[in-house]
Amino acid sequence: MEDTRRKRYAGMALAAICIGYLAPNYAQYQLSPLAGSLMEELSISASQFSSLFTAPMIPAIFLSLVAGILVDKHNPRLVVGIAFVISTIGAALNLAGNSYGTLFLGFALTGVAAAFLNSCGAKLLGSWYPPEQLSSKLGIGFAFSTLAMTVALATTAYFPNRHSAFAVALVVFVASTIGWFALYRNPEPVADSGSSAPAAGEKGEQPGLGALLKRVMSSSGVWLVGLALFCVMGANVVMSSFVPTILQSRGIDAVASGYYSSAYTIGNLVSCIVVPMVAQKAGTKRTVLVLDVCAFLLVAFGWMAPDGFLLAAALFLAGFFLGGNMPILQSVPIKLAGIGPELAGTAGGLVATVELLGAVFLPSYVLIPAAGGNLATAFVLAGVCMLVSCALTRPLPKEV
Repeated sequence: MEDTRRKRYAGMALAAICIGYLAPNYAQYQLSPLAGSLMEELSISASQFSSLFTAPMIPAIFLSLVAGILVDKHNPRLVVGIAFVISTIGAALNLAGNSYGTLFLGFALTGVAAAFLNSCGAKLLGSWYPPEQLSSKLGIGFAFSTLAMTVALATTAYFPNRHSAFAVALVVFVASTIGWFALYRNPEPVADSGSSAPAAGEKGEQPGLGALLKRVMSSSGVWLVGLALFCVMGANVVMSSFVPTILQSRGIDAVASGYYSSAYTIGNLVSCIVVPMVAQKAGTKRTVLVLDVCAFLLVAFGWMAPDGFLLAAALFLAGFFLGGNMPILQSVPIKLAGIGPELAGTAGGLVATVELLGAVFLPSYVLIPAAGGNLATAFVLAGVCMLVSCALTRPLPKEV
């Protein structure tokens, strides 16, 4: 009976994570189809619109490590639930807002929930699932994230105005917040766990903040995972941002370029489900080696494929091989000696911070400038990032 109850709660926790990923990603990617009308309505520049689109990432830069510490030391259900409440307030501001400043604040707040989920997902699910199942469960959550982006991109243009679109986003946030509190349960202590660490929400002697940070930051494995994802995210942003542009430079029209680009996103979605199952049998390090060598070739040169089926297939496979890194690498810290479930939140927060810095810093300040503005060269450098990521995973312990 106890085992059945735990399995039920584990399934509820996974459902809470999946529903939680829907709202922030749906709200952010609603902006893309609204770009022209929003810039005209608010009289804002393209750079100001770009800052609106990236505003949800700001909390993750500053809060990922804080989120991990809070989840490790306090009630995970309550901590993440408060993050969802804050993001729901942000969605309400977006609906009511009629100025650039209000929308910037609103979209920044909508990113708080995503920051907590991204940094603490392994901790939240790792409390319910064994390490060997964690990457596949995280992959399902990431698939819901990509699904939300796809739905937002495909449907937002059909709304009569931005207010009706943002009203739906607010409803999704309310549903996600209610779903989180209704479904997620803090793990109960397991008598035969063999661990002296108290379970989440259980009273007991816990390490101080300084000791906790020291243990996480002294783990070479955590830094290796963070830097590997730093490279992966840099390559991912180049692909996500510039595939339409480089295809149009080949003479492919804007509409067709958009359809081809969606093949990359779909590849990401499929990989979130398939790759963790492969890694569970083949091992993380071997799987990453295959993924990243293939990703190097397809990120660097896939856009050159003849238009039609071959180009769509190449971009789909680029998304598949690159995106598969996310769930399996983010599940690594909880498996590391000295980290485990006890410090998985803090470790995940550090990894998420480094990962996001890669998304912000690497394309804009390293890859594009190093390519001299030549997109073909930038894609090759993005492919090389995948080989660097692979090299960074080589020293990880065999058991991950």
